[in-house]
Amino acid sequence: ESSGSNNDPSVRKAAAATIRAVAVRASNHLADGGPKDIWCKNVLPTAFLGRHDKDAKISSLWKDVWEEGGSAISSMDRDGVFGVLLQEKLLPFIVKGTVSALQSTSWANRRAACAVLIELTDANILAPTPRSIGDGSSFSGEEIERLRQRAKASSVLLSECLKITARNRVWEGKGDVVKAGTAIAGKWSASAPMNGNATELSEKCSWPLVLQKESRDDLFRGDNWFKLSKGNISDENDEAGSDDTSNVANEIDGQNSEDDTALDLSGENALGDDEQLNGEDAESDVEEFLGSQPVVFSGFCKVLLDQALRTGSNNSTEGVLPYKASALSGLSALLKSFVPAKDSEKYVEAVEHQRFIYDLVAPSLFSFVAENKPNNGKPVPPLLIARALECLASTMYDGVGADAGGAECADAVRLLKFFALSTGTKQPAWTVRQMSALAASSLVTNMPSGVLTKNEVITTVLQCSTQTLKDKKFWKVRLSGLELLLSLVSRVGNQKMSAVDSEKQLIMESILPYKEMIIDLARKSLADNEAQVTAAASKITLTIAWWP
Repeated sequence: ESSGSNNDPSVRKAAAATIRAVAVRASNHLADGGPKDIWCKNVLPTAFLGRHDKDAKISSLWKDVWEEGGSAISSMDRDGVFGVLLQEKLLPFIVKGTVSALQSTSWANRRAACAVLIELTDANILAPTPRSIGDGSSFSGEEIERLRQRAKASSVLLSECLKITARNRVWEGKGDVVKAGTAIAGKWSASAPMNGNATELSEKCSWPLVLQKESRDDLFRGDNWFKLSKGNISDENDEAGSDDTSNVANEIDGQNSEDDTALDLSGENALGDDEQLNGEDAESDVEEFLGSQPVVFSGFCKVLLDQALRTGSNNSTEGVLPYKASALSGLSALLKSFVPAKDSEKYVEAVEHQRFIYDLVAPSLFSFVAENKPNNGKPVPPLLIARALECLASTMYDGVGADAGGAECADAVRLLKFFALSTGTKQPAWTVRQMSALAASSLVTNMPSGVLTKNEVITTVLQCSTQTLKDKKFWKVRLSGLELLLSLVSRVGNQKMSAVDSEKQLIMESILPYKEMIIDLARKSLADNEAQVTAAASKITLTIAWWP
């Protein structure tokens, strides 16, 4: 009654108040939950979710239950629990409750579940464990078990978020599911196995996310989801959203529609309230949810891209535009989560995978931005154009744009000139001007040095910066122009690096004829009213202070 699909706030409030009374006045009884361990397996996970109830009074009641009950449980010695935080100690049970909330017919429950996922991710609970202290390579048995529990929990929740995201139906709050899913995936992507080669951490357990170039048609490893689902998803009447009370039947129909068959994993709905009768350990709760292969990084990117650029949807329908924007923001966050360190042994292989992702998503993003085709007689909203540019910037890799004879998005010079067109005064949307400059900055940071030294590249960069710095109304646009300048001069490095690196020396010699112009633009910005703008201008002047 307190957290199910019941939409009567008085019933939810009465249930929460009853539990709170027990927790506050008889907290000593919490130590004994009976043979079913009712407090740890049901009450506290429900309280953890209930803290995010849309009714502030009910939320407050559940916070009291969590704090009072949690303090009593935390003082107990329990087997098979890890970490210091209570939410990690109860992680298997919280996972069970969160999955039930995500599968609920109540959209408010789904949003609460997403808030829980983001909270757990921010606390680095749905993430790999910190490396053991010592020689940097050994892990104790307890650390391995803790890692396995986190990996299993993350795999279950990520799979559920991805299944919901891949459905066509758009409802208020679905963007929260995207945010939660990409947050979880982002925590595991940096240390994920690549092309079947396990990392030091991933060999300890089954990783929730994998990086595989040969799995371009997979959403979950080996499922060929993009081939099997082709043509089975209908956009008709799929964008409408409403409140929880009026569309419960429709939502149930939506869950059983053809859209979901490709992602339906058997056994995930089998867990009920009467489980764990025989005192099985907590970890079995999570294992029963498992039934899927790891999520493929490229497949997740494709799903988000498909959701954002769907052509059959009407952006004017309530909830559709924010959801598409959330999908693009999620894609950008996911792409940013995988940035290989240059001193890594697998740096070359990681960059190759980044290039694979770029070739997979960049053409669609570029076409979406460049063509700007009207949707149902209306132009594409600037919000989506700006988010698409952000994604394009996030997907750039070291050496991007070396193919001068290829497509426009593969040619650094042509791509930079395209960004320059969107930073001028003819572009009315300031968010598009800002993101165009930031995309150009990412391109300058990652393009090959041989391309950067071209005169037309340097002059185009200066043109973009000059155009953005003329914007007197929006300081974020001016800041993006200075970020572009900073990315250009930072390619030279410091004085010591330039002295020993012939490439950096050549870049400096190419930029030197424009040094006075760069200094002039930076000095004018030192008098800006916005602190971040002046800070960026100061960085530019300091970076080139030693130049001849």
